[in-house]
Amino acid sequence: MVVKIYYTSVAGSRQIKSNQSDVWRVLEGKAVRFELVDIASNDELRQNMRHLSGNPTAVPPQIFNDNTYCGDYEQFAEAVELDSLESFLKLK
Repeated sequence: MVVKIYYTSVAGSRQIKSNQSDVWRVLEGKAVRFELVDIASNDELRQNMRHLSGNPTAVPPQIFNDNTYCGDYEQFAEAVELDSLESFLKLK
């Protein structure tokens, strides 16, 4: 199983950039291997992210375990706060 982070390398929002950096920092700090999927210039990947998340207006970062949706940044941050990251990432 591979944790995938759908992100954008060209974010017009400072909040999106900050959220993405926070996800990477936490995962690296906990030694969780992950793959980055850049949707910046690929409408097909953006639509796939939105389809898999079940949200037609989803914005990065969106987090998946393979193609199983885990959640968005707010859900990720809550899992970190509650010390339930492994469960959130479906690693158990």
